[in-house]
Amino acid sequence: MSEPRIILLCDSRFALPVLQQLAFLKQLVAVAIPEHCVEIIDSVKMFLTGAGIPVITVSKKTFVKKITQAIGIHTVDTGLMLSFPYKIPSALYKLPAKGFYNVHPGILPAYRGPDPVFQQIRNREKYAAVSIHKVDDDFNTGPVVVSEKIKLEAGDTHGMLTEKLSYTATKLTGTLLKLLSFDVAIPSRPQENAVARYYQKQVDSDVSINWQVMDAHTIIALINAGNPWNKGAITKLSNKIIRLMEATCVESAGAPPGTIMAIDESGLTIAALNNQAVCVQVIYIDEGFLMAKRLKQFGLMPGTRFSVV
Repeated sequence: MSEPRIILLCDSRFALPVLQQLAFLKQLVAVAIPEHCVEIIDSVKMFLTGAGIPVITVSKKTFVKKITQAIGIHTVDTGLMLSFPYKIPSALYKLPAKGFYNVHPGILPAYRGPDPVFQQIRNREKYAAVSIHKVDDDFNTGPVVVSEKIKLEAGDTHGMLTEKLSYTATKLTGTLLKLLSFDVAIPSRPQENAVARYYQKQVDSDVSINWQVMDAHTIIALINAGNPWNKGAITKLSNKIIRLMEATCVESAGAPPGTIMAIDESGLTIAALNNQAVCVQVIYIDEGFLMAKRLKQFGLMPGTRFSVV
């Protein structure tokens, strides 16, 4: 029986609870983070102050060389990825004696891709999941070792769900490490490619409201899926971009979708499909984060209609 010596590859706060657990257990020997992720680099360095665990900054061009060197220098026998953006070549993922694993914040194989948290919220799934799989030659395609679903609440934002999944990831990583410590073959199951789907990184059109085809619940899910990383969901009024950050579903009098029905103490009420509306409480515009009712100050009036971005 031997405790794993782990190098952790990450680029977001999803990894922080796992990192903290590994450092506490003294199983973490190195961390690699893309150099453009300044905020997470600063957070990790602050947490690891005095621990003697190096934080290696990498780029797409340098990560293979730097991580290969770190595996040798620090006698790494296990690789662990959490939201790391670069594809790991076989020459690298085969180096650690105990294997290379990816902790993925989504149901596999239905939610492959770089941001399954966004996609699971946008698609209004009843459950989200964390899946740990062996790394192979493609993104999120290796055999699954362990997974667990959690309830996806209707009001969960991207930030809230990421936080919840990060603690599920910590639990499942603990299970993986116990298995690895016994120095036996890790059981796994192949993914069902027939039901696999890979979601590309979202672009502006993916986070923009189409009032003509989206009902109120779909709009609210999109708002939550973009909060906080995109400051909500995007809509447009004349030449002004407005991001809706917090909203609830209310009944409508049947106005055309996208029409402002009211601006009052409740917020900004906008008609949607099927005699429903969204009542928006918080927005983001170039002038800042504001309560939606303050849009009166910018001349918005009932009857005005939002357009598609």
